[in-house]
Order: sequence, then C-alpha cells, then structure tokens
Amino acid sequence: MAHIVLAHGILGFGETPFAIGINYFNGVAKALSDRGHQVFAPGVDPLGSLERRSEQLANAIAAQWPGEFDIAVIAHSMGGLDARRVINRHRFIGSRIRQLITIATPHLGSPVADAVMDKTSALRAAVPFWWIDALGENTAAIPDLTTRTVLQDPDCEGVQYMEVVCKPGGQSWNASPFFALSRAIGNLSGENDGVVPRSSACCLPRAPIAEWPVDHGGAIGWPTHLFGLGAVVAAVRLPEGHIERYLALAERLDN
Repeated sequence: MAHIVLAHGILGFGETPFAIGINYFNGVAKALSDRGHQVFAPGVDPLGSLERRSEQLANAIAAQWPGEFDIAVIAHSMGGLDARRVINRHRFIGSRIRQLITIATPHLGSPVADAVMDKTSALRAAVPFWWIDALGENTAAIPDLTTRTVLQDPDCEGVQYMEVVCKPGGQSWNASPFFALSRAIGNLSGENDGVVPRSSACCLPRAPIAEWPVDHGGAIGWPTHLFGLGAVVAAVRLPEGHIERYLALAERLDN
C-alpha cells in the first residue's frame, strides 16, 4: 500500500474542519484509505505563487510523514506544478517522492492565464469582466500559469512521472457554463478540458496514462454541467466513474 499525497490546484483547499464534509478531491481520500492506502491532503495558499505553494507543500508533507519511506503524489491542475517543484527544489522531501501522477496539469501553461494577464486582449475590450483584472493583479499564481515552451521544473531521475489528460464529451447542452466561459477567455480550440490544452497536460513525447472524459472540474469529482447543478448533485452522490478512475491510478502506484 502506498503513502499518497493529494495536491490541490489553484483556488483549492486541503483537509480542513471548515469544509463540512466537502473535499477538493471529492470522495477520493476516503476511497483510497478504505483500500489501505495512507492518504494526506494538505492545503497550500489557493492563490499563491508556485514558489510559495511548493514550499508549503514540501513542509506539510515533511511534517506529516517524517521518515525514509517513499511517497507518491496525485495532483490536479496547479498542484502538479507544485509537486514538480518540490521534487526539483525542495530535496529534503522531494527526494522521497518516487511517483507523480498529474491530472489536467498545465505543464506548459494555459492560454486562459495568458488572457487574464493580457490587458490588451480583445475579450477585455468587448466584455466588462472586472473580476479578470482583480484576479490578474491580486493572484500571484497567474504568472506561473501562463504559456511557455519548456517545463519550469524538468523531470528528475528516479521519479516515475505519469500524466492524465481530460477531454469532456457529450452534448453541448450538457456542458459546463463555467468552463465554456474559460474556453472563451482563453480562446481555446482543439482538445482541452476548458482550461488546459491537451498539449500542455501531456509532457510529450511521453504518452498520457489515461484520458478522462471530463472537464477540468469533473476531473476532481465536481462537474458543473446543467448550469452548475451538477456540483450540487455531486455533493450528495459521487459522479459515475469518478472514484473508479482514482482507484485505477492507485493500482498503478501499487505496481
């Protein structure tokens, strides 16, 4: 059985007594724990820079699990960038991370972040998204999520890296309005999950280990289809196939 860290993305949260049973990775920690895994879901600054978040993540893991045993990380979105930086630059704990599975992580950034940072974009001129300005100016994470041509933190020897890409299917009427908006903001085309293009979620030439038929929120069990009602339903009934996908990832860690 593995020691598994669940690393959340931007605007996310870890284990907290104030969540009232709501988890960022919806139902995942319990499902993995029920199968004998040791699971830790730390919280880091939801809007912090990559450097700040990775330092917090490294310190949290070290405090939770001192010792010499190996650790695996399953990370969503920016959490994958946090984990890669821990492995590269916080060796006091990063050297113990032997496996990293990233889900919908913008390894090469997201055009959505580019649009938020670009004050001259046509979208800003056409639509009064005042909150985009507030997000770009007050969120240290956004510059770390802009597009680039190389990884900020390259692969390290001795670590098994695995990526999951997400691409929602189904009818357009059943799509998430939230991620339809983010697609429009980032002018996303081609295969994407509403925030992250396939080309960024997959560290080529390595092939992804799985392709999930969900959008960026559905990847963690929080679909926002049906005008957001999907998330309300997910709070009381886990989406079909959601837990099974994470159990399949855990099997890979075991093997």
